[in-house]
Amino acid sequence: MATSGIGNLGTLIKRLEAATSRLEDITVAQSQSYSQSGQPGAAALAGAAAGAAPPPPPPPPPPAPVEEVKEDPTSVKAWDASVAGALAEYQELSGRIGNPVAEQANIVVKTFAEQRNLILLAASCTKPAGGLQSPAFAKLLQPLQAALMEVIEVRDKNRGEKRYFNHLSTVSEGIPAVGWVAIEPKPGPYVAEMKDSAQFYANRVIKDYKDTDKTQVEWCRSFIKLLEALRTYIMQNQTTGLVWNPQGSDPETFKAGAGSAAAPSAGGPPPPPPPPPVADLSAGSSAQAAPAAGGMDAVFGQLNQGESVTKGLRKVDPSQMTHKNPELRASSTVAAPTKAAPPRPAAKPASLKAKKPPRTELEGNRWNIEYHEDNSNIILDQTELNQTVNIFNCKNCTIQIRGKINAVQMANCQKTSILIDTLVSSLEITGSPSFAAQITGSTPTVLLDSNDSGQLYLSKTSLDTEIIAAKCSAINVNVPLEGGEEGEFEEYALPEQLKFTIDKSAGKKDKIRSEIVVHTA
Repeated sequence: MATSGIGNLGTLIKRLEAATSRLEDITVAQSQSYSQSGQPGAAALAGAAAGAAPPPPPPPPPPAPVEEVKEDPTSVKAWDASVAGALAEYQELSGRIGNPVAEQANIVVKTFAEQRNLILLAASCTKPAGGLQSPAFAKLLQPLQAALMEVIEVRDKNRGEKRYFNHLSTVSEGIPAVGWVAIEPKPGPYVAEMKDSAQFYANRVIKDYKDTDKTQVEWCRSFIKLLEALRTYIMQNQTTGLVWNPQGSDPETFKAGAGSAAAPSAGGPPPPPPPPPVADLSAGSSAQAAPAAGGMDAVFGQLNQGESVTKGLRKVDPSQMTHKNPELRASSTVAAPTKAAPPRPAAKPASLKAKKPPRTELEGNRWNIEYHEDNSNIILDQTELNQTVNIFNCKNCTIQIRGKINAVQMANCQKTSILIDTLVSSLEITGSPSFAAQITGSTPTVLLDSNDSGQLYLSKTSLDTEIIAAKCSAINVNVPLEGGEEGEFEEYALPEQLKFTIDKSAGKKDKIRSEIVVHTA
């Protein structure tokens, strides 16, 4: 018993010695690991972590500092000094008038902002290869063109707004002035032309509101002032066209990394998923989709054809009639019929026939302007003294005739306006309801025949003009107001009623006497 206990004790001591030796070995290994890796227990920790999950990724580096925006070039500073004040005044007066004038003004501000961006780009970049006719420059113009079209669309969608249509037309006729950036070598006169086009409609607004609402008059003058400020800026800073920087960068590079562009936020949403795959539009799929075109719409469409609804039916051959062929009834099959021809479309009424194409051509000494519709940018500037202008069958157009020519005739036009400088012979308007004609120079005679509703604007140099009217109604002559500002007119209506009397004592030639009927209160 005692011998067994001593044996067990000896065994226990040996085991303790072995454990102590093992602990010493571990201590030595840890010391060596510390001296090699610089971190205590690196080897042991590495072994312990062999089966653990990988550590989380390190945090992302901080964003790079945004490059500070450089000072604006001289051309941009001059733009702000010349245009910004007039633009703010125009926008403020538009806000007082309200929509749709205010809506259009906000887009005008956007258009001028795009113009400023283009001037800034040109001052910092080289001119695109190929010049103003290159696709690269056309791409740079796209934001400006889009804003310009938005301004014009406001007028087009508000044609029924009679109260403000002249306001919207004033801006729509003048806003193309921002297109000076694509004109070389003299963009200044182009802006002056657009200002004159806007002045034509601005004069109408001034005439309508000069005695009732001064805000409307101030609004007209503010927009004309804006165009004049643009012209002044061009004549002082961009005389021969948009100025580029020969030592600048590439326009595409500037556009991608411009300091003025808004930087995207770091925490924005992920990009949208890719679009779904395009559906297979093969013959099989189109055949399945064909029945969907039916329904009640197709039924009513067939009924609206009237008597022609039966034209698409085919005559059944006697060999295919089951009541005449018992063998067909027995087999329950009928020979496949030939494909019936589709019904022919009904003939178009005369009102839907193709219209003649618009034409502006010089034939000999006569300019022919015909069949234009909704065109407010018809300009004749290459004219000569011996030429005449014939305007025929135009609708809702504005025509500018520059220079001194022989005569102008307008016939069968509707809602057409003409702006004339000087005529040697006469201006003749026949069968053209709702016309408007303005003479900025002089003309000896104006002939009006069979016109219903018209406006004639004379200048200070054309007050000696003779006006001869026959079978006309609602014709007003607008004369410059004495002592008034430019664009202020005084309106006079041409008389429409005459009184005729017979003078018994007069000779045969003077038997009939006529006088104008004057209505007094």
